[in-house]
Amino acid sequence: MRNIGNYRLLEILGYGGMARVFKVMHLERGTLLALKLLRPSEMTARLLGEEEIRRRFFDEARIMGMLRHPHIAAVHETGEYAGHPFFVQEYLCFNLGMLIGESVRVEGLTRPLSPIKAARMISQTLDGLAVLHDAGIVHRDIKPGNLMLTRQADIKIIDLGLSRREGKVQKHPSAMIIGSPYYAAPEQEADPETAGSRADLYSVGVVFYRMVTGKLPDHTRGYSDHHSFLGAEWAVFLKTVLAPEPHKRFSNARAMKKATEELGRQWEKRRDQVCRLPESTTTTVVIPAASRAALRSKPVRTGSGIPLVSSGLNRLLQPVSHIENTFEKHDDGTLDLSTNLVWAASASDVPMDLEHAMDFVAILNRKRFARRPPPEWRLPTIDELVSLLRKRDSLETFCKPSMEQLKKITWLWSADMQTKIKAWIVDLEQGAVMPLDRMCSIHVLPVRDSGNA
Repeated sequence: MRNIGNYRLLEILGYGGMARVFKVMHLERGTLLALKLLRPSEMTARLLGEEEIRRRFFDEARIMGMLRHPHIAAVHETGEYAGHPFFVQEYLCFNLGMLIGESVRVEGLTRPLSPIKAARMISQTLDGLAVLHDAGIVHRDIKPGNLMLTRQADIKIIDLGLSRREGKVQKHPSAMIIGSPYYAAPEQEADPETAGSRADLYSVGVVFYRMVTGKLPDHTRGYSDHHSFLGAEWAVFLKTVLAPEPHKRFSNARAMKKATEELGRQWEKRRDQVCRLPESTTTTVVIPAASRAALRSKPVRTGSGIPLVSSGLNRLLQPVSHIENTFEKHDDGTLDLSTNLVWAASASDVPMDLEHAMDFVAILNRKRFARRPPPEWRLPTIDELVSLLRKRDSLETFCKPSMEQLKKITWLWSADMQTKIKAWIVDLEQGAVMPLDRMCSIHVLPVRDSGNA
């Protein structure tokens, strides 16, 4: 496997017109990082020229290295490999696009978040943007995929490859698109060089709308929304943040952050009165334990497509039906009488990668073997994990299980793999299934059959 300086290349994370991004491991420290290597496409090279491309790349590295902020991804090192500049930044396993289930078909429906959680994330995004804007930098590509998430679900802004300094003109060929469709402000699409900091605020507004409603704003309706379950203040807020004219939006990121936080406080006050989302076309069915087949316990590899490991998932990989769990305390965990599964008394104290999760289960088995025959603790399959979830039917009703050992846990490993490098996990808060790099660290909760006791 090839190395670049002190870093071993593990896999490619993405590529664009100017650069490729790799997941790498520091050879001495063993830490995971992201390395961005300048490798422009032939078209980009022809449009901009090598000198301009290198200038922009070094500008991005310098800006991100200079602006140390909790909500901007940190750059640790810059260098050059075989004539290609690179910089190294922190590696984060999640991004907002993964969390909401945004696909390559951007206009498709996504998973709505709690408005209160969405407001917190947007506030953090605006906090980071305020620092960029203070430095005279316009990001110009705010979208879910460029908002990374820590394990605590805190936002980190990445990718300043399309950014520009306000007041400085850098001409782009007319064929070159700046920003992402659906998220770019009208003035940015019309003329990228006129786009100021308020263009970023528009993009944040689109992200916020999608986070809360699960869809993109309808441009044909004047960027308004009349969802009564979000309150009149939501419509007023949207009218400002999604105004087609820049001067009608908030004056700066801090002003928008203040309004966002006030919106969050209003939603907290009315948490119990939040109305339901529009009715789903899928009817929720409670599956009696006596009439269903045993849950699959053998791990599978699904490939890169949508997992077919649980028939109770919709296309957003959330439950469309649920089992009425009946939990009771067991000698070494929690027994679900509805499934005859025993869940371990506690999840792992710390998050861990999949390899260490498997070791965690093996150690648990060795400890019990000293007292009685092996109960065969194992990593649960997606089917088994989904049995703990309930269909989410409102903005404030989540599928998180009531078991005490999961009160402070958000993500859990399953035994099912998507590919060699990605495994399926369950988001307990969203009540959703998603793939994750197996080298990332999340919690594990072992399971076993009660008949093994």
